[in-house]
Amino acid sequence: MTKRPAGLAIALALAKLGWHVFPLSPRTKGPLANCKRCGPKARTAHPIETCPCIADGAWCHGVRAATTNPQRITAWWRRAPHAVPGIAAGPSGLVLIDIDTHGEPLPDDHATALLPGIDLRTELIGEATWRNRSAFRTGRDSLNLLARLRGRRNPWPGDAAHQPLVVTTPSGGTHLWYRAPDGVTLHQALASTRRALAWKVDVKAGWSYGIAPGVTTTAGTYAIASGTVAVIGFMPDWLTREVVRVAGPEHRDTTTPPARPTPAAVVSADRGTRYLLTVLDRGDAQLRTKRGDDGRKQRLAALAYQAGGLIHLSQLTEHDVIDRLAAAGIASGLPARKAEDIARSSLANGQRRPLAIRN
Repeated sequence: MTKRPAGLAIALALAKLGWHVFPLSPRTKGPLANCKRCGPKARTAHPIETCPCIADGAWCHGVRAATTNPQRITAWWRRAPHAVPGIAAGPSGLVLIDIDTHGEPLPDDHATALLPGIDLRTELIGEATWRNRSAFRTGRDSLNLLARLRGRRNPWPGDAAHQPLVVTTPSGGTHLWYRAPDGVTLHQALASTRRALAWKVDVKAGWSYGIAPGVTTTAGTYAIASGTVAVIGFMPDWLTREVVRVAGPEHRDTTTPPARPTPAAVVSADRGTRYLLTVLDRGDAQLRTKRGDDGRKQRLAALAYQAGGLIHLSQLTEHDVIDRLAAAGIASGLPARKAEDIARSSLANGQRRPLAIRN
């Protein structure tokens, strides 16, 4: 009897628990490239909503193709047995807190850079808790500071209801997998942005993804340190409030934040929305075939700039568009932070030059 590839076994086990899975490159940790029928040489790019390739066993559209369907997952790994499973956070009902330990230096203005959006000089917390720059070396240090600022001794309580799945990464970092809070739609908040949770701490939610617990890439194994994939705890209330603050809907002036529009809902909303979605889908299909130093940064920037010029005509929010752009950039092999930075800045530049729909 043929032994299942390790990645497939993990993918099927997680899918059975409701984790939405899709294949990643074991080398780049990015989504595998689109199939030929969705590549730039195809006569018509297939939008994710109607793409026939996925049903045929292809893995087009990166994280947005994530599924719990065992037949589809098996077909993917039959074609790419060395792929490693990625997990789509939002569809799986999960939030990933990604704590980095890389050695980048702390930004100069650490009073505002340690916890973006919070000026520690104005907070009722002793200056000694944050003034010493040498005390902050990793994301664990900045997350601990946020917990202390909110009156907690530890970033998370030890009871079972709030127990995350804790995974150690090959680079020495930590992944904390939590159940997503009910009644609010989240998006990713990267440490490199102004809406970050904490220095060197990423929030992966919505249409962002993480490496599946237990898999091995060329860099090493994402080993489970504590907790279990079968029972994932919820974030403690204080951490939920902080995650919603940085990764929740842009406008939170109502008790029930509005859900972000799904592609199926917005596609029929109006002409401007349909036009912008078409531009994004076509640009996405072309960008995802790019690899290496072949203009992928420039192509992503150009697509984001064009989207910025059209967004005023649509019902899509900035977060909707940035998520789509960043996902395309990540699928082409760009680092997540770089893809979001390019998408965010180029979109903003494009918004300064509004465009009209071409007939």
